[in-house]
Amino acid sequence: MDVDEEEMYSIYLWVDEIPLSRPKRNIARDFADGVLVAEIVHHYFPRLVELHNYSGAHGLAQKMYNWCTLNQKVFKRLGFVVAKSECQACASCQPGAIERVLKLIRLRLSRFAEGPGLLLTGSTAHSNDMESQSEFVEDFGEAKEESAAQHHEEPHLNGSSKARESPAGPVDEALAEKDAVIRKLTAANEMLEVKVQKLEQLLSLKDKKIDKLAAKFSKVGIS
Repeated sequence: MDVDEEEMYSIYLWVDEIPLSRPKRNIARDFADGVLVAEIVHHYFPRLVELHNYSGAHGLAQKMYNWCTLNQKVFKRLGFVVAKSECQACASCQPGAIERVLKLIRLRLSRFAEGPGLLLTGSTAHSNDMESQSEFVEDFGEAKEESAAQHHEEPHLNGSSKARESPAGPVDEALAEKDAVIRKLTAANEMLEVKVQKLEQLLSLKDKKIDKLAAKFSKVGIS
């Protein structure tokens, strides 16, 4: 997924509008450990991200662990994963890598706000690298996930699986559904407002480019 100059400028403006825990000085270094990426998703959808799962890191191994955790616990719920090669590129501060990932994340956040069903349409990022991604997840997190699954499925002493709690009453269910709809519409509205701001900024950028070109043509006598 390539990022052209205008998209890169738009991504920087988008990131600058999000309150993050660190000042943004060098985007490649600042985002290398994945912590600020987690904070971006948390800003829009707090329930998707548990920020305590991500700690600042300087070593490559811990940075990759954070990216793996993002893939397992966050990105999959948004309908995509970031390939191992791209995670490594971000963790090692390769130029342009984090911009590609942020472009993808912004697109997926927008689709998620419009409705989870839209995540099933279109191409997922780096689908040709899914096999290596599966190995990457296994290396860093499979044992932990497997242990949690075994704990969840552990039977009682009487041999039966743990009984689920009784469902909420009709009134509670209706209120919960109403709250979910309100949250979804609020998130969608916020994303639409962000889109409008970005479009206005891009239009302003294009107008400036047109003015520069017009000035150049005027200097050489072309009107």
